[in-house]
Amino acid sequence: MPLNMLLRVSMTNNMENHLKTQLEAALKPDYCEVVNESSQHSGPATESHFKLVVVSEQFNEMKLIDRHRFINKLFAEELSHIHALAMHTYTPKEWQKRQSAPESPECSSKS
Repeated sequence: MPLNMLLRVSMTNNMENHLKTQLEAALKPDYCEVVNESSQHSGPATESHFKLVVVSEQFNEMKLIDRHRFINKLFAEELSHIHALAMHTYTPKEWQKRQSAPESPECSSKS
């Protein structure tokens, strides 16, 4: 992990907090949840699988693929160290209808 990213991650204590801080700064979301789902997966990594739920007015004019591209670009460096990033991105109107994101599937290789 590059030193500048290590410093950013260590300043926020862990990757989960780092991701949330970056999302809040970039999108000013109405709702933002970052869940570390690494314990639900096999292997020794403790910060490898994350789920994002983000509700932002900035998504109003974006197609779903563009929302995901935006987040991928925001976390380009971090994604080289994360195995899986589930993105659930909503406009406030979409969120008002849903009020929740889908449950994550169970890992088929969890031992």
